This record gives sequence, C-alpha cells and structure tokens, in this order.
Amino acid sequence: MRNKGSRILTRALPVAAMALATLMTTGNPASAAGLDCSGYACDGWDPGPVSWDSGPSTDSTATVSGYATVALRSGKKDGRWYGWAKTATRYYKYGVWIDRSTDGGKTWDGMRGYEHRDGGDVYTPMQYWPDGTWLRACVNVEGIELKCTDWVS
Repeated sequence: MRNKGSRILTRALPVAAMALATLMTTGNPASAAGLDCSGYACDGWDPGPVSWDSGPSTDSTATVSGYATVALRSGKKDGRWYGWAKTATRYYKYGVWIDRSTDGGKTWDGMRGYEHRDGGDVYTPMQYWPDGTWLRACVNVEGIELKCTDWVS
C-alpha cells in the first residue's frame, strides 16, 4: 500500500521535469542550434529570429527619392551567407524583392521573396547567397519609380 505522500511526489516529478524542459527550450532556438534548413532550402525563411554568426549588415542601398529606400542585407549562419531586402516607406503602396544572378546580373532569377505593402517597414524572406552568385534588392513604389541596389557578389 502506498502512502499519500508518495502519490503526490509521483505526480509532481513528471510535471516538474516537463516545466524544466520547457524553460530550457523557450530561448531563441536559432541561437541554440543552427538553422533548421541549409543552403537553398533556406530560401523563403524569415531572417528576423536568426542569431547570426556574422552580420546582419547592409551591403548596398537604393532610394526612390522622397518615397522609399531599399537595402540589401546579409548575414552568415553555419558557414553560409544569406541575403534579404529591407525597406521602408510611409505613404505609398510598394513591392520589394531580391534578384539572384549567377552571371553578374546579365540574367537573373527575379522577384524572390516578393512582398507587397501599403506603406511601412518590411523585410523579405531570406535567400541563400553562395559563392559565385550576385544579389540585389529592389523596390517598386507604385506609379512613381522602380529602383534596385547594385549587384553585390
């Protein structure tokens, strides 16, 4: 026959173990481990919560004067580089995206991670940026102008 105290202890231990496990895993998962993806499989992932090994930094910018600025941003995680666009405008509808090229911008795989907004700050999903490729960030302020950063390798 078990006494009442051992029943309470028997129930309390698993609950305490689960609480401890939850506390240990509720930190930033990206800082505890690498990305849950690698290389091109990371295309489309959110760069915001990543704990970058290097960066993020701004590689190039372009401005639609008086309306919007777009920045090509990059960061390195687990030995691989990733890029994304960041932009802000207060007044106009706009689209923002990344173009990726393997020949210095003669041809490109465009409008990657396209985001359309009615003003405000936004960044696109990240895109893998392996050696031998170029990226640029673009913003199109509707009815005003399309601007892209320089190609960056």
